[in-house]
Amino acid sequence: MTILGRSRRLLPALVLVLGGCYSYVGIGSRVPGAGGELQLELAPARDVTLQDVTVHGITGIEGRALTSDAESLGVAVHRLWGLEGRSYDATGIGVRLPRSDITTLRIKRLSPAKSTVAAVAGTAAVVAAVLSIRQIVGSGGSGRPKPMP
Repeated sequence: MTILGRSRRLLPALVLVLGGCYSYVGIGSRVPGAGGELQLELAPARDVTLQDVTVHGITGIEGRALTSDAESLGVAVHRLWGLEGRSYDATGIGVRLPRSDITTLRIKRLSPAKSTVAAVAGTAAVVAAVLSIRQIVGSGGSGRPKPMP
C-alpha cells in the first residue's frame, strides 16, 4: 500500500479525533465572560427575533457571549434549535435573553483528555508516515556508492 493510501485511510479518523478536543461544560448559574462560546437551553420554548425574522418555538441556542448580568444574557447567535428538533443557522445577530428563561448554560472548554488522545493519535500518524517513507525509499546506508563488481 502506498503512503497516500495509508494517509487517506487515517485522515477521517484524525479529523474526528482533532475536532473533538473541545466540549461544552455546564457552568451552572455563573456569569460567562464576554467572548466565550456557549450553548443554552430555554424553557419554556420562546420566539427569538433575529433582525427582521422571528423564529418560533426555540428551545436551544448556540453562540458567543456578548454581555451578561444577573437578569439577562446577550448572545451573538450562531445556531438555534426548535421544538421539532430542527436547527437554524444564524449570522451572529445579537439577542438578549432573560436569565429566568435559561435552564441550562454550557461553555466551550478545551478537554484535556480529548486533547491528549488527539496528540497521541497525531504523533502515531507522523511516526507511521515516516516509517512508510523509510520503507519505500530505503533506510539509506553509509552514503558511499557500492563498488563495481
